[in-house]
Amino acid sequence: MSQAYIADVNAQNFQQVVIDNSAQMPVLVDFWAPWCGPCKAVMPILEKLANEFAGQFILAKINIDDNPELANQFGIRSVPTFKLYKHGQVVAELTGGQAEKAFRDLLEAHIERPSDALRQQAAQAFAQGQVDNALALLKQAAELDPLNYNVHLDLVKMYLQSGHLEKATDLFHKLPEQARHSTEGKGLAGILRFAQVMQTSEDLPTLQAKLAQNPNDAQALYHFASILVMHQEYEKALQTLLKLFSVARDYEEGAAQKGLITLFDMLNESEPGLVKTYRRKLQGLMY
Repeated sequence: MSQAYIADVNAQNFQQVVIDNSAQMPVLVDFWAPWCGPCKAVMPILEKLANEFAGQFILAKINIDDNPELANQFGIRSVPTFKLYKHGQVVAELTGGQAEKAFRDLLEAHIERPSDALRQQAAQAFAQGQVDNALALLKQAAELDPLNYNVHLDLVKMYLQSGHLEKATDLFHKLPEQARHSTEGKGLAGILRFAQVMQTSEDLPTLQAKLAQNPNDAQALYHFASILVMHQEYEKALQTLLKLFSVARDYEEGAAQKGLITLFDMLNESEPGLVKTYRRKLQGLMY
């Protein structure tokens, strides 16, 4: 098993530890101070990630009290401050005390994992209709890198897209909380919920005919919204659920509001403006 790369850095070894090594892998520089409470709080998080991603990035710690010249050189105004280097350049920064997810997201966006190459091959195979080959490639990726939960999320998506809703749901609920609560995980959780609704729904032409006859048909609105989500027509789905809320907010124990909240969670990072608009519309109807 690979060993965690953690180093204390000063002016003498900064070039070697940070700049030179960043040509091979990301280097996360932590500017900290012994008197800084948030610095002490995040240190165990960083060391945990260094051990988890053993050998895939370097954690470089710079005590600004012992190295004021480096703090001045890099314009450090407060601690903790974090700079991520790749190929000699700063590619991302964070400041202040952060939750584990923030560091994990930062690292995963820049760490190149062998399993990710297999994920790309699997996606290409799946797009070409080679489902068995795609699944085999993902299995190989999972064995190579069991901690890369994106492999398992890919598998959930493939099950969904090939009509295996039960397998997709079962696998998703077996994933660790970190995977389920990631940006992609939240999106998949929402899609799974709407896919379950769509599975019991009538076909699209029948629903459209029902809504043409009765625009306030609660069941037709709910099922129509689910189909829209599955076709990534998110704003139309939000509009449909908002209409359902306005005409039958108690339908299926508040299905409209629950569906809207699910979509807000799904779209919060990718479509913040859309979420803000429809949150306001929902609140306007509620109060």
